[in-house]
Amino acid sequence: MARRDIPLTTSQLEILAWIRDGIPDGSYHDYTPRIVARALHNRQLVVITGRGQSWTATITEDGVYYLEHGTYPPNPNELARAERVTPSESASPQPKKPPRVGPTDAMMAALAAAPDHRVDITYDETNRYRQLALTAERFKKIPAGMQVIVSSDYQTRAAWIALEPLPEWRTRVLEPVTVSTQLRDPTDVVTAMQNRNDLDIRAAEKKRALRIVQGFVLEARRRGYTVKPVPAPRKNSWGYAERSDETTGHLMVQIDPDCYRISVFQIKDKVEHVASKSELARSGRGYALPKWDYVPTERLGIRIETQGYSFWASSWSDKPDHFLEDLLPQILQELELRHDRAQDQRIEEERRRLERRTRWQQARDNAIAQLTEAHRSDVLFAEINNWQQAAKIRDYVAALTVQVASYDDPIRVADTQRWIDWALAHAKHLDPFNRSLQLPNAPEASAAALAPYMGSWSPYGP
Repeated sequence: MARRDIPLTTSQLEILAWIRDGIPDGSYHDYTPRIVARALHNRQLVVITGRGQSWTATITEDGVYYLEHGTYPPNPNELARAERVTPSESASPQPKKPPRVGPTDAMMAALAAAPDHRVDITYDETNRYRQLALTAERFKKIPAGMQVIVSSDYQTRAAWIALEPLPEWRTRVLEPVTVSTQLRDPTDVVTAMQNRNDLDIRAAEKKRALRIVQGFVLEARRRGYTVKPVPAPRKNSWGYAERSDETTGHLMVQIDPDCYRISVFQIKDKVEHVASKSELARSGRGYALPKWDYVPTERLGIRIETQGYSFWASSWSDKPDHFLEDLLPQILQELELRHDRAQDQRIEEERRRLERRTRWQQARDNAIAQLTEAHRSDVLFAEINNWQQAAKIRDYVAALTVQVASYDDPIRVADTQRWIDWALAHAKHLDPFNRSLQLPNAPEASAAALAPYMGSWSPYGP
């Protein structure tokens, strides 16, 4: 028997409450609750019976006591000892421990007490509070018409939780979608599904699945959407289906530019495999036996195969409290909500693209201005240098002329004079004052010329 002096963890408390509430369907989608329930069973807080599909759990009196008081009930041996103590020992009654408040209840209490129904949390606790928010929704701890939002900002490393009203789309009353009791005048989508050999739906449920698809297609087309059948995957030379993005799903709904691929499927229960005599004989020869069997049920489901942000869900199926036909309005709303979000994203992306283009153009204009200023500065200092060089040449010529006057050799005088004439001509060519001066034109704004002035922007485009 497991020790009963160790308090339950948060997940164990949630599973204990889940069992107390009658194991509501749809709360969990894996085998984690059964694993946790086994630990509760070992502590005599729940009783587990059955296996596989027949698995069930019920809470014990000790489990109810723990949820109400936050601790295990007193051990019978301790009660017997308490009855044997002297009156002096029992004269002063011990105060009863207050019931333990779980983290989900603590979160909801903090949100209710906050003036703006918002509580700041540490960034590292974001995922933990997201799980608590899901738990609060699963066990109906959130007030009607409200939702718990967990938000975070990576750049500032800030995070917070808030209690906010539900968005309008979650409170909208949806019109039901008509699904006929008989399949008449099937659409091209339904006809294509009838002719598919890879439709993994049992014959007993296939007619209902086709009627559901028929109603869905007719309603989608009534709303102006395009609905097309998806071709079945081709088989290769080995007889295996070659699946691709083009063959995913059974039908495709197009709302403006957005396309959504949808599949219809039959739900299968995972049950423990019971080996036959032949399998047992084979296992003795080293063959491995399957541990589970997947048995088709009467339940059907619809799944949106196209990846993307989801509002309600990406998969719907028959449940004990509703049929798949009742969920068709929500499935269509999900497609419309995804389309609206995609449209808003395109508008936002176009706004950002134009804003980025504008900022790049501003950076380019500034780069052109800097390039022009740098070019004119280079021209100015080049002319100053030429002007100074011309002045130095003239000073040199003046000194050389004085020197030539002392020469006696006429050949030497003639050679020097030719040099003086060329130097004066070169000084005249260098001197900027000997030509018309004006503001230099802007240079060619090539990508290579602009690159040093563009900062973090590319000179080739935004």
